[in-house]
Amino acid sequence: MRGLALLLLLGALKGCLVQNMQVSQIPAVNSTEGSTVTLHCHYTFSSTEHMTIGWYKWYRHVLGGAEVSNDNGNFSRASQSEFVDNRSANIRLHRVQIADTGLYICEVTLGLSKNLQGHGNGTFLNVTGESLTDFTYSLQSLYERFTLQN
Repeated sequence: MRGLALLLLLGALKGCLVQNMQVSQIPAVNSTEGSTVTLHCHYTFSSTEHMTIGWYKWYRHVLGGAEVSNDNGNFSRASQSEFVDNRSANIRLHRVQIADTGLYICEVTLGLSKNLQGHGNGTFLNVTGESLTDFTYSLQSLYERFTLQN
C-alpha cells in the first residue's frame, strides 16, 4: 500500500515540474520609420523531460487576437534551433512604419508529454518618423554632393 502511494506521489510531482514555464519580453522598444527592429522573447521551463518540439506565435494588441504574419515580407523569425537551443522566440520587423506601433505579445507552446503554454506581458513598439538629426544629416550630405558637382 505504501509503495503504491509513493508511486502516485512521484507521478504527481513529475507532473508539477512540467507545469513551470516563464516567458519574458522587454516592455518597450523605440524605433524610427524604415528601420529593422528585433522584438525579444525568451522562455524558461522546469522539466525532467527534454523538449523535442515547440512553436511560438506573436499577437498584435491582444493575446489570441490578430497574429503577426509575414504577408508583406517584412517579418522574420528565430530559427527552430534558436528556439530549442537558445530558448529564443524573437521576431524581426523590417522597414517598420508608424502604423506598426502597438503592443506585441509572444506566446510559446512546448510539446512535452502534454503541451505546455505560456505568454509574455507584451512589448510596446513605438515607431516614430525619421529623426531630425537624420534628416539634417541627409540634407547636409545632399548639399555637399551638389556643391562638389558644381
